[in-house]
Amino acid sequence: MENKENKKKEDLKYLFSSVFLKNNCFKKNYLIKDNFWTEEFNTTASSNFLLNFKTFNNSTVVNLLNKQQFFLLGKNIMDEFSCGGTGLTSNLGPIYNPYNYKHLVGGSSSGSAVSIAKKIASFAIVSDTGGSIRQPSSYCGIIGFKPSYGFISRFGLIPMSSSMDNVGIMANSISVIKEVLNIIAKADSNDLVTISFWKKKYKCLHNKKKIAIIKNIEDYLSINNLKLYKKTLNYLEEEYEIKTIEIPFFILDNLQFSWLTICFTELVSHLNSLQGITFGNKENIKIFEKRSMFLNSNVKKRLLIGTFLFEQNILEQFYFWREKVKKWIKKVFKEHLFLIFPSTITEAPKINQNSFVNLGSKNHWSENLLLLANLTNIPSLSLPIGFINDLPVSININSYLGNDIQVLNLAEKLFQKLNKIN
Repeated sequence: MENKENKKKEDLKYLFSSVFLKNNCFKKNYLIKDNFWTEEFNTTASSNFLLNFKTFNNSTVVNLLNKQQFFLLGKNIMDEFSCGGTGLTSNLGPIYNPYNYKHLVGGSSSGSAVSIAKKIASFAIVSDTGGSIRQPSSYCGIIGFKPSYGFISRFGLIPMSSSMDNVGIMANSISVIKEVLNIIAKADSNDLVTISFWKKKYKCLHNKKKIAIIKNIEDYLSINNLKLYKKTLNYLEEEYEIKTIEIPFFILDNLQFSWLTICFTELVSHLNSLQGITFGNKENIKIFEKRSMFLNSNVKKRLLIGTFLFEQNILEQFYFWREKVKKWIKKVFKEHLFLIFPSTITEAPKINQNSFVNLGSKNHWSENLLLLANLTNIPSLSLPIGFINDLPVSININSYLGNDIQVLNLAEKLFQKLNKIN
């Protein structure tokens, strides 16, 4: 018994930056990623630069949950300042996949994904800028939901890229996500994007029971992942017409680099406040020395690349490109209710020297599809569909801006069907 308790404490040590495990009402317990302001705990974004940073109030989502008597258990560690998709770059050390410690957990919401997979809390409040909810959810076999841009207030979230940052939820059931959304999905005067979103009354575009899938995606899936993907589509075909669409080459060829350009340049602006004056370490040394000492190499690389791109005067063309992608996605949803593809093309990869991503390398387009939802601001959900080599895999369900509830409803039906059959 003592060994089990020690093992539990050892597990927890690598998941939390701050923890207060004293409430026994599981349904009311939740966790939050360590880039959200909380009065009760320090907010560090898993960085040595903010080790003792105490905020003056809570983020909006925490205040809304507090009003409904939800209990914050603790704050999950993450890739530092959300800069990473591996779970390996926290200042407190790497986090490993709960199904096999030799494999990646994904990121940047890595500690939250493992905590929910281990059922430490009912749900976790997390952020997503480029798959940070949905990719680790897929690798950990849980449900990860990134809502429409503006659906939930970001006030009190340390930003990475404000034009793509979203607050979302990780949980083990759709019903929990729906319950939490009813509480936190509100207009907030501290986040004007939510005011704009909730003023618009989004209507159902059509009642066409059509699902779009992506042409040739099957060519890049492993045999076992392809079987699970096709099996899932077969279930959906009982109610929906499945149509294959082709993503234009101008999107596929520019998807990764355009996202990186927008994200890294916005990151430079947001982290400019890390000077040790208003925020961060107060040691009486030069700012560049502080950043050299207290930021990890992954964050520094992104800031350097972002600064370089700023100076090239090319940003405008990437925002124009993004508008073209938004127009294309609107066309897709004029004819289809959902867009579905695998969340990741493989199960969680093994950790090796290549796990620390070379930012100069270009991934295949099939590995970048989660970025579409951030660039176009649409709702997107990762849903587990089975296991390969004892590691979970998922599909990704997307719909048009404002159609969040239908995404959740479809996921709930499919989840029930998959669980009955499995």
